[in-house]
Amino acid sequence: MAYTPAHLIAAAQTHGDHTTAEIARRLGVPYVSAYRWVTGRHAPGPDGLAAIERAYGVTAATIFTGEAA
Repeated sequence: MAYTPAHLIAAAQTHGDHTTAEIARRLGVPYVSAYRWVTGRHAPGPDGLAAIERAYGVTAATIFTGEAA
């Protein structure tokens, strides 16, 4: 399964978060972690996935399989 940051970005924008700093703040993670996830350099780990689901409602299955957000 491949990590797809497009779903994270789309969900963030839907919630009004248009910058990496805003995404990091909402998720409660360091800026560098959010940057790596948004750019696709790294996939979020279990804690990051849980934060994304809590904040944006995007599941790990959606992020990794490419299902519609």
